[in-house]
Amino acid sequence: MFQLQPVGWLDGGTALSVVIFAAIFGIYSFYKSRKLKAKLLAVTGVAIFSVGFTLLGPAVDFLVILITTTNLTPVWLYGILSYIWTAPVAIFGLYIGFELMAPSKKWYILSIYILLAVIFEILLFYASFTDPELIFKYPVPLPNGTDLLSTSIKPTSIAFIFMMIFMISGLIFNGFGFLSKAIKSSGILRRKFLYLSLGWILFIVCGMFDALFEPGPVTFFIRIGTMCSVVFLYVGVTKI
Repeated sequence: MFQLQPVGWLDGGTALSVVIFAAIFGIYSFYKSRKLKAKLLAVTGVAIFSVGFTLLGPAVDFLVILITTTNLTPVWLYGILSYIWTAPVAIFGLYIGFELMAPSKKWYILSIYILLAVIFEILLFYASFTDPELIFKYPVPLPNGTDLLSTSIKPTSIAFIFMMIFMISGLIFNGFGFLSKAIKSSGILRRKFLYLSLGWILFIVCGMFDALFEPGPVTFFIRIGTMCSVVFLYVGVTKI
């Protein structure tokens, strides 16, 4: 018999919905880019896919509970499944931003973030296999299977600093950068840049709220916001 509480159903169901939704949009974007020979759309497809998979941890934990009535084990898998996608979101997202706003300087700036992303991934796997609580908090539901696992990065860890760098950079370059481009443009181009700006701002804000707030009724609206960000990112890149 299922012991999962209503909040767990909400948290897991919305997380799984975001993962499936983003996977469909991401794969379709990549497929369409092959037909149109649009490289930027392909990169956007990978970025969209990665955005949705930042919720792979709760989605998989939810499925495991439905199948076994117990939480995902070992618990450190939850952190890897979600946070491993942080670096791809940052790299492919910033690639889009620099490609549209500063193509000549793209690789000079992006190489710095690639290095930071590699270090972040190494830290993630090192901590997960040696001492998971080095960078993560792992409160396990009692009794087991009554709620989803809830993993957050400790604010005192170096991994948290890396995440802040990625999020603030995305907000500045992609969120506000595209907004500035929208203000300076007109017609279809203005709408496209506005969609891109809304997409990145919405994703980053929803991601922050998801990390700050405990799962509850507000989770539904946060996850809907994440889905909307995926749509905005797709619409913003098509036909540019």
